[in-house]
Amino acid sequence: MLKILITILYDNLPYIVFALSGYILLYHNEWQLMVSAAMFYGIGCILLVSRSASHRLDPKNKRKIRHHLPEFLYEYLPYWYGATAIFLLVAFEEALMQFLAFILVILALRNLILRHNNRSKSPSKF
Repeated sequence: MLKILITILYDNLPYIVFALSGYILLYHNEWQLMVSAAMFYGIGCILLVSRSASHRLDPKNKRKIRHHLPEFLYEYLPYWYGATAIFLLVAFEEALMQFLAFILVILALRNLILRHNNRSKSPSKF
């Protein structure tokens, strides 16, 4: 029973941290809590990136690098898009800024979905 609870907690911990960050961001306006929300968001990002790196199926020496960014920036770019989109949605009410936030969310989701597909299966010829 304890092993099942630990597994459930391990699998959902990044999302729990993201939910806590969102709750703090939406319901509290003090700057100290805003910093705390940003820190929780960063912790969730670190948990997801490190988990992704440890569960990859494609060997490191056979990966095709198609980006020109340093690996660190490349790994955290979708989360940066998401954080920027959240900031734009919270800070601005103009339609243009909200549209830009929508575009950033689409880019973040696209990158995360493509990464998941590329890392969770063996490389194909196509």
